[in-house]
Amino acid sequence: MKHILTTFFGFFLSLIAGLAIAADPFTVVAVPVDATGTSPIEAQTLAIQDGQARAAKVIIERLTLDSERAAKVLPEIEIETAAKMIRALEIANEKRSNNRYLGDITVAFNPSEVQKYLRANGLNMVSTQARTRLVIPVLDNQSLWDLNPWSIVWQDGRYNHALTPIKSVGLGQGDDTLISAQEIAALDIEALKRVGSRYGIDQVLVVKTSERSGSPYAAVTDIALDTGQKRDLAGVSGFDFQNLADKVVKQLEADWKQASVSTAENAVSMAVSVLYASHSEWLNLKEAINGSAQIQDARLDALSKDGALMTITYGGDIERLKTELSFKGVDVRNDPSLGVVLARSGRY
Repeated sequence: MKHILTTFFGFFLSLIAGLAIAADPFTVVAVPVDATGTSPIEAQTLAIQDGQARAAKVIIERLTLDSERAAKVLPEIEIETAAKMIRALEIANEKRSNNRYLGDITVAFNPSEVQKYLRANGLNMVSTQARTRLVIPVLDNQSLWDLNPWSIVWQDGRYNHALTPIKSVGLGQGDDTLISAQEIAALDIEALKRVGSRYGIDQVLVVKTSERSGSPYAAVTDIALDTGQKRDLAGVSGFDFQNLADKVVKQLEADWKQASVSTAENAVSMAVSVLYASHSEWLNLKEAINGSAQIQDARLDALSKDGALMTITYGGDIERLKTELSFKGVDVRNDPSLGVVLARSGRY
């Protein structure tokens, strides 16, 4: 992950220390495993080895462009290959008998080993995350806050680790005083801002779902609360609710990767002014800059109580940079006296 570089020390170094980010994208949560063997140990070994290989496949698909994978013939991930990339493993919901083992595994991968594997297979790694979204799942003919299969699938935290991290309102924590079904149906921006404020999140994903011919179908709206920007995704269908949620997240990730990928040969450096009204606002802007997939490098040249001078290196497409940062609540504009300016949306 890039960090803003600086020629300052002491207090200024503390300003540019590490960022609070979403759960890292190198972890795969709740992979179900199930195998039989001649003994309980063999069954467990076979189940976990298979789960590790499938988790490695998830990581590779998550961190690479679909178009790049489609252009290559990738080898099947062998058990030994997957094991080399793993740095930690956690097991839950174990069940075992004399010849069968079931459970769920969470696998954390070593970023450098994953990158080594991808490079060996001619793939670029995209690991920069978008800012966290709060999902509001809506199911036809169901009360907004009632327990239902569509709300349950968002609860286990597996999507916290996506390139487009998604969190959910805990079961039993929401009611109509937070936001009502009517406000959701109207995509009432003030009501949605109230929800975002409660959870400290500036992006909301409203996923309205119905069943068509026995299969669930979702209409998805992605909303940046700080800018009011709304984007409707293409409709998504799945064979069950879990599969549907997976597909919604994969579509978000695919859009994010395609929009955020930048190539070194097109890189452009430019001086920018970063304007802010408070220390906390500066930290938020710094987080957006550090978290930008378009910005490959950022150097802090000067700093004052209400502005910073920086030199950034980005992918060469200024409109793509503007679009990405706008969803992070940052405006990029030209000022007659200051040149290119970055500031919180709506601030200046």
